Amino acid sequence: MVKAQRVGEGFIKNMTSYANEEDFLKDQIRSNNLAINFIKGKLGDLNSDFQEDHINTKDKIINVYLQGIDTLKEDNELTRERIKSLGHHE
Repeated sequence: MVKAQRVGEGFIKNMTSYANEEDFLKDQIRSNNLAINFIKGKLGDLNSDFQEDHINTKDKIINVYLQGIDTLKEDNELTRERIKSLGHHE
């Protein structure tokens, strides 16, 4: 889970300021979901990129992409748990 720096009543991460930690966390979930959709799009492109693949390069790339998606989904779950612990719901 990405952490932001607390500044007064708000939070700042990479020059973006948030009113509170919940807003920051929700933005991280949105960012993860955008990344997941991007990776899924790249997975679809692999079939045309690797017509003949005798050394399993495509499978290696697919595995890395799938691991990345799983990691982002796990981060979303941790982030949702953090939001719940703040007493708010996504």
